[in-house]
Amino acid sequence: MGRNGAGKSTLLRIAAGLLAPTRGRVRGGRVALLLQNPDDYALHDRVGDELPAADLAAVGLGALADRHPRDLSGGERQRLALAIVLRGERPAVVCLDEPTRGMDRGHKDALVERCRAIAAAGTAVVVATHDAEFAAALADRTVLLGDGRPVADAPTAEVLAGGWYFATQTARILGGAALLPEDGAALLRREAVPA
Repeated sequence: MGRNGAGKSTLLRIAAGLLAPTRGRVRGGRVALLLQNPDDYALHDRVGDELPAADLAAVGLGALADRHPRDLSGGERQRLALAIVLRGERPAVVCLDEPTRGMDRGHKDALVERCRAIAAAGTAVVVATHDAEFAAALADRTVLLGDGRPVADAPTAEVLAGGWYFATQTARILGGAALLPEDGAALLRREAVPA
């Protein structure tokens, strides 16, 4: 995480080999990278020509096979682009740059589950995002960048519970006592019950 210009996208591009690092080196296997503009991944005039029907159905786009990719909503475009990026040989790392842009809460929750499944299968998942709620739901660890350097590197609950700019809405309301709405609601229920 980090403000605009902090180096999040640059770090992902370096990991994927699109940019050369100014110091050090990157080693490892295949990196699948989903950049911020999902339109860059669609090459055909029909969604159905981008991926097999089973792959489209798996990401909830099966019924949209005859549409032009640019006629999809922002969240649908993101899901299509991610499915395109993940097709083929399993990568060592999946890098997602602002993957929740244009997604509603339900699709964000589905993306959290998909990322968890990817990680459970042995692939590292690295996400650059401003979406604190998405990070709180997904990430075990959060690195906060500033001017290309880490300014915080800790468990997500520690990074997103403090401060104001990089905190979830729930953490802001409850003074960092909970990160996600369901955790905040549970906390409030416990405190409302008389002892």
